[in-house]
Amino acid sequence: MTNFEKRLAAIIGRPSTQRPFVCDGHPSDCSVWIVGYNAATEGGDWWRFWSSEDGFDLAAWRNDYNAERAERGKGTSATRRRIDRFKASVPDILETNIFATPSTKMTNMPKSNTEAFDLLLAAFKPRVIISHGVPSTRYLEGWTDGKLITLPHLSRTGYAKVDDTINELRSN
Repeated sequence: MTNFEKRLAAIIGRPSTQRPFVCDGHPSDCSVWIVGYNAATEGGDWWRFWSSEDGFDLAAWRNDYNAERAERGKGTSATRRRIDRFKASVPDILETNIFATPSTKMTNMPKSNTEAFDLLLAAFKPRVIISHGVPSTRYLEGWTDGKLITLPHLSRTGYAKVDDTINELRSN
């Protein structure tokens, strides 16, 4: 993990307000990824939730994430509710985005690149990617190293479609 960590730090900086991924533990343990375009919620320094030994501390990150949204007068987003539904049924999911730079809208996203995502994808080979939204799906069209499931943006995907996708994952 040390080499990956060094390479990631060279891309996003240290400290970093970018969010290259979120998972419970090490990304190498996650065979299913949920991939969007970019994160909508910041969250301070991503590195405070990461350690080479234990991986990513999802519980601590989620506490801070919820507090940051509450501070802005926001509850759990529609996207987050659907991600939570996936995570309740499918173990070891990694959440990531094509762009690690958070912004509330694609139109106000600061200049960013895909280097963190590209590194993550090269370093850890997911069995399945659930791509949600047109921009992330376009980016992943050529990915052939596993199964690509495409959905509308999760904020607009119905729970029935999420449940169908969960059942599809369980049957594979």
